[in-house]
Amino acid sequence: MTGNSADNRKSFRFALTASVDVMDGVERHAFGTLLNLSRDGAAIRSLSPLDLGRKYKFHIRGVGTWNGVVVRRFDGRSYGLRFETGEAEKRQIDRILMAMMDGDMDVSNMTPARPRIRAF
Repeated sequence: MTGNSADNRKSFRFALTASVDVMDGVERHAFGTLLNLSRDGAAIRSLSPLDLGRKYKFHIRGVGTWNGVVVRRFDGRSYGLRFETGEAEKRQIDRILMAMMDGDMDVSNMTPARPRIRAF
């Protein structure tokens, strides 16, 4: 599954760069960089290959940790993730995104990937 899945997206994605640890159980499976984040998922660039359809735990440093599944690969080592979260966790992600937009969250370990908000 490597095609464009823009038609399947339900949420705005906020372009943001942060470090990501990809966990398989208690072991770090891969390390990468966050490309964008939404309440439903994220896009990351991974230094190691990830398996499509596989579930991992994604620890986005300074932001949070969520379970998710790899739903697509693009640009070689970049991956689209769908978080497996309930509505309460989605609201937590919403609050994090709003705090970042309002400047209320310490984002010293993160940098904006682009100065604009994109909808996919």
